[in-house]
Amino acid sequence: MSAQDAAGAPMEGVVYLNGRLVPAAEARVSVFDRGFLFGDGVFETVRAYGGRLFMAEAHYARLVRSAAWAGIPLAFDGAGFARILEQTLGDRRDALVRLTVTRGEGPPVPDPAGAGAPTVLAVARPAPEADFERGIALATGPWRVVDAEAKTLSYSSAVVALGEARRRGADEAVRLNPAGEVAEGSVSNLFGVWAGTLATPPRDAGILAGVTRGVVLDLARRAGLCVVERTIRPEALRKAEELFVTSTGWEVMPVAVLDGAPVGGGKPGPVTARLAAMFRDKVKEATGA
Repeated sequence: MSAQDAAGAPMEGVVYLNGRLVPAAEARVSVFDRGFLFGDGVFETVRAYGGRLFMAEAHYARLVRSAAWAGIPLAFDGAGFARILEQTLGDRRDALVRLTVTRGEGPPVPDPAGAGAPTVLAVARPAPEADFERGIALATGPWRVVDAEAKTLSYSSAVVALGEARRRGADEAVRLNPAGEVAEGSVSNLFGVWAGTLATPPRDAGILAGVTRGVVLDLARRAGLCVVERTIRPEALRKAEELFVTSTGWEVMPVAVLDGAPVGGGKPGPVTARLAAMFRDKVKEATGA
């Protein structure tokens, strides 16, 4: 498999692959790699502001947990993780760097016993342009969360949900846990404000513990906001005074539309705006950007 973009043209720049920086158009991973065959791998995406990594330690800690859950050994520590990301970042200033670790090559059977050395791949891309004042549109549906214990390559449920949401004109999909409760988006965590209280689904709702989610919860509590992690039913989303999502790419992004109807007048609410400003202050404090 070669590194190509969605249009089929070779990607520009270089990628990190198993200890070396190679031109993206020349990067190759075996067709017998278990990440390709079975989604047998884990990954993290870290954002750089002004050329400096943000929350890399927290992302590495989650990668360690994911790799331990999957039983995939990591050949680098936290400092090594940061070095790989920095090498891949190069002279880019504002970018997302994704590091993927698969179990490596092996026979095309599920049994992991025959796998070789893990494959380590890191790729950088420009940070997304996001319009905070416009916000995003959310779509709800029957989509379910699968394997939220770790950040793995098994992303089919998220891809299907996001694809259907996009066909409905939305930017993100709300996914549910097996009990039919709100869990998370396809690429984000979800927050809402009801009667002045900031709420988000708890870890045991089947969500992946987002790094940005953790930062926002800490900022909200430090600011003295009323914050709860509790079960949220899908029908409650329509009664929210404010909704927003958090992710490494979107940061703190207001939800302006839910299933075609405006949320809070279709504009960022005061709690969302306050937390977004506090998040940007934290980024500036940490990176200078």
